[in-house]
Amino acid sequence: MDSTSWRFSWYFAVSQLKTKYRFTALGFLWNFLEPALYLVILSLVFSVINRMNINDYAVFLFSALVPWRYFEKVVTSSMESIVGGEWLLKKMYVSPLAFPANKFIISTFEFLFSITVAFILFAFLKENWTIHLIILPLSIIPWALFGIGLGMISAVLFTFFRDVRPLIQMILTLVFFTSPILFHKNIFEPNSLQANLMQYHPITYFAALFQKPVYEAVWPSDIDWIISIIISLFTLVIGYNLIQKFKNKFYFYL
Repeated sequence: MDSTSWRFSWYFAVSQLKTKYRFTALGFLWNFLEPALYLVILSLVFSVINRMNINDYAVFLFSALVPWRYFEKVVTSSMESIVGGEWLLKKMYVSPLAFPANKFIISTFEFLFSITVAFILFAFLKENWTIHLIILPLSIIPWALFGIGLGMISAVLFTFFRDVRPLIQMILTLVFFTSPILFHKNIFEPNSLQANLMQYHPITYFAALFQKPVYEAVWPSDIDWIISIIISLFTLVIGYNLIQKFKNKFYFYL
């Protein structure tokens, strides 16, 4: 993507953010309130299911739920981005990559609010703060690359097949409810189907990048980094190449 398309993505993202909150009573405060309410409600409900102390479970939940919501938002918003850019793609040349990039910028900006909310809540819930938290800026990188990669793949599929949207949303829901984000692995019997699913689930390695430094106060393992980076880069390469391969055909499907 050339520098012109990057500048377009940036300025378009800024204008969309301004428009999004222009006619709301609380404006940017919703970026703090919405994730806070979401996290608190899930903590109250699933702490009972997981048979854990509410404070302990809340820290466990927040540590992986915040990056998951960021990842999910990048994917779902990028999915319709190329189709949504029809008004510009038919009038002038802009790289189709600019539209998923635009959604990525917006989602990343809103993620900064979510992680801020999480740390404010941690101040009340988390007893021990350790040096392991310094790894978190690096821990979000595989999530970000995985999100934009899968977002670009979804954007290409949605351009040609508009009915893939509910399918992708259902797949994301299935992945979420089968991964160790809501459910602590200790609630399942050792070697049970559920325990094995949690252990070998691909999202387990992504979640560990946040859960281990935040909840367990240890560094993510080498295997957590290796598998999450391989998956994210593989997805990113596929997404980028799909857009490059079909960019000349998008016009006929918009």
